[in-house]
Formats: sequence, C-alpha cells, structure tokens
Amino acid sequence: MVAVACLAGSLVALALVLFDAISDGEMRRVGGDGAAGAETPTRPAPTPVTAALTYSGELPAGAAALGLHPAAAGKQADIEFAASGAPGDLVPTGFIVPVAALGAGVDALSADQLRGILRGEKRNWADVGGIPGSIRCFVFDWPGMAAVAAWAGPAGGQLCGGQITVASFDALREAMALDSGGFAFVPIGELRPNLVAIAIDGVDIARGLGDAKGWPLSTSVAVDAHTERGRNNVAAVREAVAAKPPVVTRIVATGDVLQSRCSLAAIKATGDWAAALRGPVGEYLAAADLALSSLDGSIQGIGEPYLCVPQEYPNLTSPPEVIAALTLAGIDEMTLATNHAFDCGYEACGSKALLESQSRLNDVGIKTVGGGKNLEDALTPAVFEVNGVRFGILGFDDIAAEDLEATADSPGTAPLDDSYADEKSTPPSEPAFYKPASMLGLQRFTQRIRDLKANVDVVIVQVQSGTEDTHDPSPRSIKALRAAVDAGADLVVGNQAHWVQAIEVRDDRFIAYALGNFIFDQVRTPEHTQGYLLEATFHGKRLATVRLVPYQIANRYRPVFLDGPVRVKVLGDVMNASADLPAP
Repeated sequence: MVAVACLAGSLVALALVLFDAISDGEMRRVGGDGAAGAETPTRPAPTPVTAALTYSGELPAGAAALGLHPAAAGKQADIEFAASGAPGDLVPTGFIVPVAALGAGVDALSADQLRGILRGEKRNWADVGGIPGSIRCFVFDWPGMAAVAAWAGPAGGQLCGGQITVASFDALREAMALDSGGFAFVPIGELRPNLVAIAIDGVDIARGLGDAKGWPLSTSVAVDAHTERGRNNVAAVREAVAAKPPVVTRIVATGDVLQSRCSLAAIKATGDWAAALRGPVGEYLAAADLALSSLDGSIQGIGEPYLCVPQEYPNLTSPPEVIAALTLAGIDEMTLATNHAFDCGYEACGSKALLESQSRLNDVGIKTVGGGKNLEDALTPAVFEVNGVRFGILGFDDIAAEDLEATADSPGTAPLDDSYADEKSTPPSEPAFYKPASMLGLQRFTQRIRDLKANVDVVIVQVQSGTEDTHDPSPRSIKALRAAVDAGADLVVGNQAHWVQAIEVRDDRFIAYALGNFIFDQVRTPEHTQGYLLEATFHGKRLATVRLVPYQIANRYRPVFLDGPVRVKVLGDVMNASADLPAP
C-alpha cells in the first residue's frame, strides 16, 4: 500500500509543479521555499511540467508518461539518459531477482553464497543449505545480466562456471522444472510460481520484506541534467524513472489444526491457551496479509474434550479457549470441511459441534468456509480485499462428506462430489475417498469455482481429500485439485494425509496436495510431526512466487521452524512425491 501511495503521489506531483510559461529559453520554477525537490508534510514537492523538457539517449520505460521530447539536432538536451555514469547519477530502473527451481529447496542466501554460485565456487544446492543436487545456471541474454556479472565480481569465465543459454523468458521458465536444479536471474515482473524468488541477506524484494533500498541487484540508467531547466527538475525525473517495488500480498496456509487429545493436555499444562502459536511460527503467520488454516475437528463448549488417552481416540474436539492461539497468530480464515467437524468429545452433539465452531470463529473475526447451516451456507466463499485485490476462498470435503454433507435444509460440510450415491452403492463397503476417481463428479465443484472467479480477482480452494500416511496424492485428489485449477483457481491447498505430499505448478497456478499436520498430537512416525507452511506471494492479482517453510511439531502441540538436515528432509519428501505425479 505504501508503494502504491508513493507512486501515485509522484505521478500527480510530476503533472503539477513547473507550470510557468517558458521565458528566455528557460522555465521559471515556482515553489514556496525555492529549494529544488523540497517537500513538506502538507504539499507535494515541486516537479517539472514534463512537456517543457527535452532529452537525449534512450528513454526509460518509467519516463514514458512524463511527456519529454527528444532534443532537436544540434541543441543541448535538458536531460540525458545514459547506460552508465557517475554513481550519484545512476537510478535503478528495474529489480533483478535471483530464482531457484522449486526442487532446489532454497529461498534465501547471503550475498557471499550468491556470489559463490555465480563464480562457480558452489556447484551443489547442498552447499548453500538446499536439497542435494547440481546447480544448473540458465541464462537469457537481457540487459540485467551485465549488472549481475558486475555485481558477482571476477568469475574466471562464464557465470556459475558454465551456463545454459535459453532463447526467452518463457524458455527459461520451462527449463526451470521442479527437478531441474535450475538457477537464474529474471526481472521481477517475470516471476512465476515455478521460480522461487531468493532473498539476499534478509532483504526480499519479491515478497516485500526488508528495505528495498538495500536490494543489490537492478538495472539502472544514468540521469544527468545539462541545462538550468534540467537541473531544476532532474530530481523529479529520477523519481519518475526509478523502479518501484510491486504491490505485494503474502498469503500463508497451514496444515491440519487439532488442539485436542494430547495436544490439549500439553497446552493446558503450560497455563497459556495460546501456547501452541506463541513464538516465531505464530509471529510469521501474524505478519502475513492473509493467514489460512484447516480445522480438523471442532471447537465447542457442549461436550468435554478427550485429553491424552490411549490409542489416540479419534474424537477430535477442542474447548473454546484454544481460539486464543488462532487469534494470536492472526488467522483470518479456516475451512470446516473436514471429517471431524461433528466431533464433540465425551458427548454426541452432531452438527451442533460444526455450527458452534463456525459461530465462535466468526465471533472473533475468523471467516469460515466449507461448512454451515445448509448447503448454500457451506458453499459460500469467504472474500477478503487486500491491497485493492479481491481474494475469494472455498472449502470442500471428500473424506466424510458422504455422511456429514450439508443439504438444502440441514447443516453439514461442503461435499466435493456431486453425489456419493455411486460410492455408497458400489462394493466393497468402504469410505468414499477410497473409491476410484472415475466415480468423483465435479460439476458443482468446478461451477462454484468459475462463479467465484467471475466476482473476485483471485480464487483459493481448500480441499480435504486423499489417503493418510503417504506422500503420494490419491487419484481422487489429483483429479479434484487439477480440476480446480482448470476451472480458474489460482491456488489450491489440500490436506488430510497428515504427511506432506506433492506440489504441482499448472498453468502458472499452484497446487499443494497436503501440508502435513500443523498443531497435532500424532507421533506414530516422524512424518506425522513434520509439515510446512505454504507462502504464496501475489504481485497485484498475479501469483508471482511461492515458498515452503518447514517446521516440526514439538511436544505434540507446538510447531517450530526447522533448519539443517531435517528441513531438507521435509522438502525432499515433497519434491520426491512431486516427481512421481502422473503427467497432466
């Protein structure tokens, strides 16, 4: 929002300030204090009447709206644009972003590490904290590569010790497949979700984190003045051509949340109802523009929840007090379309548990999807407007909707399937989500996505589907989540497996099949305690880049960010499963 305000203010000011007529071949500047470029809190700084200025050199893209005219032959230009010049004359005109393939497992480097890659001193992603595999440097010959080479310093030959040249940015993106080991540099406007933007020394220009002035890589132009009129207005021209960071919206999604059973016992023992998300993970969620989550149970005050009982008794409900953790972490939305939405602890209360979850979450400002008082309510999206962009979210369940689905006049969850009659009537007798994908009807599902897309800028779909305790998505999950993208969803987030599962980029849209447990008490395997937060960064309405942020659940209730080998292991599980996905 700040970047937008600054840009708008600059453009307005550029149109207003030097309004006097030309006299004796020069402009007479007006302004209360007489200082060029001075600003006060109540009045824009003086700027030029752009139609009066002439220029030489190649006009930068940012100057196109200024109305400058080429200097006549033999006449001195007011403003000169040049490819090089004194440091004080150089203006950054575009941000250059280092990127990695998703399978590299890297989204942040120090400047020294980055230079080490460019100089060919580091040849494997494991050398910089990523997933083991050779670094393959892809290059498209564009002006920014000269700036990259200059910043890298002496490379003793080709960048990265050897590079693969491609013909266009489209070709570069195609080359940067998930398992390619790819590394490249692109203008910030060429980011796409299969290119993981890399932060440098804590500054992340693609995600709007840190001071943009500290970003070390950019294309630039020297802007110099050769006349009095030019000198009076060069500051404003430099401001106009200077690159502005994109308007960034960061969305973070979590895996399944259960503050019950052993998790609930551990939380109660701390004496702090917000303990599960007090600390870095909760702070990270709270810093997102939108934080989305999945309630794999209920939150109600009707029945008494189980605590830490043998065999992890599958009645997943929590007392209302646990909402403190969700509000502390700034959770904005939760899907209720999960198979434990009717759970009520020691008592049975059916759909009342779901309705109370919905009511209690809504009362604290957390919007819900995927469940409600009737089918229409369950299918109603949550809509948010952030940075002038409208985001719409839908939730669906394929795990227990055959029993819990809402109807036209009864409460329940939003069913994924058009009808579960075929699954119920076809032997063997087993939950619908084990049935073949051919039985899954998605007409209502895809129509709801198309309808939402017609009314918002970005569509996000949360789906509870698949089988447990595997990294591989089920055929039904693959069919449904791909269909969501094909119907217009920009981001699709699955859950249910309680393990991390594959990811997929499809038509510049992103699918995550399962993020793993987030707050949960399962410990049967290490994978039950591991997951990742999915961060999707939008530049305006466009999904620009994603990253996976692994964590491990400590003491059966509290997610803690990972570093080192376990982080790499979690990411490796995701990437290995992704490589095994069937062809689109």
